Amino acid sequence: MKRMLWGLVLVFVTSAFAQQQPPIGPPYTTPPTFPQDKAPRQQMPPDTKAPPPSDSLSTAQVQRQIQEKLIAEPALANTNVEVKTTDKSVTLTGSLDTERQHDLALRIAQSYAGDRKIVDKIKIRG
Repeated sequence: MKRMLWGLVLVFVTSAFAQQQPPIGPPYTTPPTFPQDKAPRQQMPPDTKAPPPSDSLSTAQVQRQIQEKLIAEPALANTNVEVKTTDKSVTLTGSLDTERQHDLALRIAQSYAGDRKIVDKIKIRG
């Protein structure tokens, strides 16, 4: 009977100590992920001039930019892609070896064409 009494006392003492421990974890709350009170970021330093939007460039400027980027691209070395630009479209003609080169040429043209439609007349030799 004594063992049973000591066992009960031990259980009560253990449960009393377990309830008195502080909670695990930080006592503070997590800050919001997107705080609303922060100042908006500057997009460009004030001394940097932003490039003009492509729709304000002349057709000759857009054509020159696309042609220069196509020539400068190492993956398109030794290829012959011609660019003709109007106010509403950019036409690519010529022939390329792979579909990868074709996709790259289209992406370059799209990145500088602005609102102009891309007319794809490139042929793939392979």
